[in-house]
Amino acid sequence: MPTKKEILAREKIKEKWTDFIEFREATYRHLLNGRSLSERDVEAVFEKLVTGPLGYSPAQLDRQPDFADYVLLSRDLKIAIVETKGWEAFRNKDNLYKALEQAAGYADRHRCCNLMAFDGETIALAKREGEDVKVLFEALINTQEPPDNLFYFTEYGLSKLPSQAICIFKCSPTPSPNEFKKHHGVNLHYSCFAYVGDLRDKSTWKMPYRNPDYTVDTGRIDKAVNYLLSPGGYRGVTVNDRSVPEAASVDVAKKLARAYKEIGKWDDQNCKPVARLKEYLRQKGVTDEEI
Repeated sequence: MPTKKEILAREKIKEKWTDFIEFREATYRHLLNGRSLSERDVEAVFEKLVTGPLGYSPAQLDRQPDFADYVLLSRDLKIAIVETKGWEAFRNKDNLYKALEQAAGYADRHRCCNLMAFDGETIALAKREGEDVKVLFEALINTQEPPDNLFYFTEYGLSKLPSQAICIFKCSPTPSPNEFKKHHGVNLHYSCFAYVGDLRDKSTWKMPYRNPDYTVDTGRIDKAVNYLLSPGGYRGVTVNDRSVPEAASVDVAKKLARAYKEIGKWDDQNCKPVARLKEYLRQKGVTDEEI
């Protein structure tokens, strides 16, 4: 027996479907008239689908954070990572699986396991579970009547996903070169920096504190704290609101504190950077349990 929320979600899909199909067909006519369609055309159709039949508000559609094409939100929680590809690219099934695998790589960063892929003709829904990607649904959205399983792509439907998959494949996404920055001759992943202002702008990656193998760099972590908190900074260079905004400083400090705990130095009373970090967090009202 469907719940009231499910009934309302399905009614919304039917109510908005005609308007969506008209928009999609108008886009498709450009292809019939000899104009090639770009991924931006695919994105426009996706946005129309999401904010129309699927019932999301524009504010729930976060564009291109951390390289993902879209992240769908629910009360600021990330509920799905979306990867878009060229028009009708998924007629080749390998392209669909590659798109979902790419989304799975982005999902690791966002700590979100629901994945979607869209090519203007097909929308797919999958779930990341460890190294497995479980494909749950594929739906054609070029039909005059909405596919029944489109409900599961709605905000409410994502909370009602079945456990059974139509197929499962292993996920081993290759890190993009864009995720690394050369620092003193070594390539460091963006996660090795205590602050990343804009993932697409490597000049905003500040305070390296981990090694290429992601272990804590004991030679750099003290310098990172000095740069963030010491009046003298590091080698005379001090942090400012342009390099690390004040609003981000507490999160950066907590990240460095966790790293000190990782290497067993958080209780080192002779380490001045640790003492400085503890005092800063204390003044900001951050307890040891909140680190």
